[in-house]
Amino acid sequence: MNPSQNPLVVIAGPTASGKSSLALELARHNQGELICADSRQIYRELNIGTAKPSLSEQEEIPHHLFDIADPRETFTVTQYLLAAEQALHAIWQRGKLPIFVGGTGLYLKTLLYAYQIPEVAPQPELRAELLKAESEKGEGYLHTELHRIDPPSAERLHPHDLRRIIRALEVYRVTGQALSEQQSRSSELRYSCIYLGLSMPRALLEQRIVRRIQAMIDGGLVEEVKALRERYGADLPLLQTLNYREIADFLDSKTDLKTAQAEMHIHTRQYAKRQMTWFRKDPGIHWVELEQEDLRPAREWLIKQGLQFPARKAA
Repeated sequence: MNPSQNPLVVIAGPTASGKSSLALELARHNQGELICADSRQIYRELNIGTAKPSLSEQEEIPHHLFDIADPRETFTVTQYLLAAEQALHAIWQRGKLPIFVGGTGLYLKTLLYAYQIPEVAPQPELRAELLKAESEKGEGYLHTELHRIDPPSAERLHPHDLRRIIRALEVYRVTGQALSEQQSRSSELRYSCIYLGLSMPRALLEQRIVRRIQAMIDGGLVEEVKALRERYGADLPLLQTLNYREIADFLDSKTDLKTAQAEMHIHTRQYAKRQMTWFRKDPGIHWVELEQEDLRPAREWLIKQGLQFPARKAA
C-alpha cells in the first residue's frame, strides 16, 4: 500500500488550543478515527490531568493509542512509532480517515519524518545513579546537566520531566552523543497529509488555560492524584509531570490548593510556549490563527482541502 495514496489528517498546536474539539468534529463528518499524539494520554488512569477525551467521546468516535500503557512503565518513542503506524494502516484498510491529534511534537516528527531514533536499551543502574544525584544535589540538577551537554533537548523538556531528562542523559552516557544530534530527520514528509496547526493570541490561550485548569480541579483532579499515589506510590514518575506535581505538592502540605492552581497556570503557559517553539520549526504545518473562541477559520481551511463540515447558519 502506497501511503501517499491514502488520506491522513494531523492536528497539532499548543495545549488548550482546541485540537481535540476540532478533531472530534472532523471525525464525525468524515468517517474519521482519532489517533493519540500526546505522550501522557497514552497512559491508563491519567485522565483529568491530561485532558483525555471523555468516555462518551471515545464511545462515539473510535480512538486509538489512548490508555495503552501502564503508568509504571516507560513507553518509548520507538514503541509509539510502531503502534501509531499499525493503527494508521488498520484505519486505512477499513476505508476510514485517520486523524492524529495531540501536542507531543516528537511523536509527530518521528511519525511524519524520517527521524532516527537511538537504539539504547534502558540502563537501570545508571537511572538509579541519576535519580540519586538529583535527590542529593537538588531539584533541577539533572536538567542543568542536560542543558550543558544537549541544550536543544533541555529546552524542549520541562525541568520536572525527570523521566525524559534521564532518558536523554542515558543516551548521551551510553553513546557519547547528544540525543538531539542523533534524532536527525529529513525535511520531506513520509506521508501525504493535511497537516494543520492551531494558533491564537497569547491572551486568548491564557484564558482557555485558566478555564481548563479550573475544570480539572472541579472535575476531581485532586482525587485522581490521590488515587494514583495510593495505587502506585508517591514516587511514580508521571506524578512529577504537569498538573500532577502541583497537586502532589498540595497533598504533601507543601502549598495550598490556590497556590497549586496558580503554579499549574504558570507551568502550563510555559509548556505551551515550548510546544509552539517546537512546532514553529516544522515546515510541513499550515497554521491557522484563531482570533476568538471560534474554530471556523480552521473548518474553512479543512473544507478547502476537501473535507466535510455541515453548513452553519450565519450568526
